[in-house]
Amino acid sequence: MPPQIRHGSASDFDGATAVFARSNLARRNGLWPHEALSVERFRNALSRPGACLTLAEEGSSLVGIALAEPLRDVQGDGGVIPDADFLGYLYVVPERWSEGIGGRLLDAVIDQARSRSCRRIRLWTHEGNERSHRLYRSRGFSPTGRVADGEGEWALEVADSPLPNLVA
Repeated sequence: MPPQIRHGSASDFDGATAVFARSNLARRNGLWPHEALSVERFRNALSRPGACLTLAEEGSSLVGIALAEPLRDVQGDGGVIPDADFLGYLYVVPERWSEGIGGRLLDAVIDQARSRSCRRIRLWTHEGNERSHRLYRSRGFSPTGRVADGEGEWALEVADSPLPNLVA
């Protein structure tokens, strides 16, 4: 049975943080020089107004997380851009990579954006992360051409994206 996808709440913050940290450590082969700062930024993002935490849960264990929030100008510090979301975090525990959990989480994020009449979603991902590039391309995202600090920006026009195939 596939993991259940559900909305998260404040009571899920510790579990979501653990998924974020485990996935990052694995992706970086155990070398994560700015771990404490990254975890602090993630925890701050969880509490921002408009943040929407989505979880993949199997039994009582979290196996994946996604966190979207309103898109802001001035590199995320300015005013809210109407009808747009920013997907800042999408992580799956390493032992469950390549099982489709990330795709189900991304489908839920797209579906949530669509239900709020959101027109576009933007995100940044590491330029060398081919696993994430395959996932985002499969859902209609494409690179915008903006690159900074080894990451590239990707965008999806929600109205043009395929309808998600959500299975609860």
